[in-house]
Amino acid sequence: MTRADRGFAIVLLAATGLVLELPSAHAQSAEAEMLFRDGRKLIKDGKLAAGCDRLEASSRLEPSIGALLNVGDCREKLGKVASAWAAFRKAEAMAKRARNDAKREAEAARRAATLEPKLSYLVIDVWHRVDGLAVRRDGETIGAALWRTAIPLDPGSYKIVAEAPGYTPWSRDVVMSPQNKRQVVMVPQLVRAPVARTPEPSAWTMPRRFSVGLAIIGVGALGSGIYFGLRATDLRDQADARCPLTACGDPEALRLNRTAQDNATRANILYVAGGAVVATATVLWFVGRPGEARVIQPTFTEGHVGVSYGGSF
Repeated sequence: MTRADRGFAIVLLAATGLVLELPSAHAQSAEAEMLFRDGRKLIKDGKLAAGCDRLEASSRLEPSIGALLNVGDCREKLGKVASAWAAFRKAEAMAKRARNDAKREAEAARRAATLEPKLSYLVIDVWHRVDGLAVRRDGETIGAALWRTAIPLDPGSYKIVAEAPGYTPWSRDVVMSPQNKRQVVMVPQLVRAPVARTPEPSAWTMPRRFSVGLAIIGVGALGSGIYFGLRATDLRDQADARCPLTACGDPEALRLNRTAQDNATRANILYVAGGAVVATATVLWFVGRPGEARVIQPTFTEGHVGVSYGGSF
């Protein structure tokens, strides 16, 4: 290969490399490009706020000096001085790093310097720190490094919230305006939240109340049984006094004896029923302690009426 051929090859390779390098240096994602175009179109159509949002979204996807300058210009027109100033400063820093865009670097610095005297600042002052303390501005967490630091904000209303585990949250609304250049919000010492005490469950649960009612009925039945039992004994004694013999023809003695038997039968029935009811009431009382899930409901079967009980033991 002659010297001329070698020189041509070198020039060709250099040119090829330049062609291959240019697209990568100016590459931009399709999403960012479309958002940028939409934003410019919306602004031209007079839809400034919507256009600003598109431009800012494009800049977040793929930051560029041009997009940031457009965002700054757009935000300034909307009166969002702090956002515009931040965009111009970011564009200036990006152009400075690139070292090949002195014109836009100077423009960004000029626009930022023009806006700086118009900025309004908010200082969040936290004196009493507790474990887990978090301070937020409109839901955005403000790190401890920024406490007691003047932060430029756009005009508008902001909600400052301070909260920590075990403490009652504190909040305050702040209105930023161009007339008030510096506002200081003092976050007070948080107050411990009252401890919620769970009330002790009452010993008088529904099953226990039901058991007391049953016990009263059962004791009443037993008391009636005792009465009829004593009555039966007394009538039997009267019958025996009138007719001590096994074979007796005295009508009154026979009547007294029959009445005594009827009373004895009633006493026996009441003893059994009262005892069963008292026993059921006793069981319900012990299993009806607080904290157990139970169901008591009447049951009806052929020839019988009763109560069913369900629960955990």
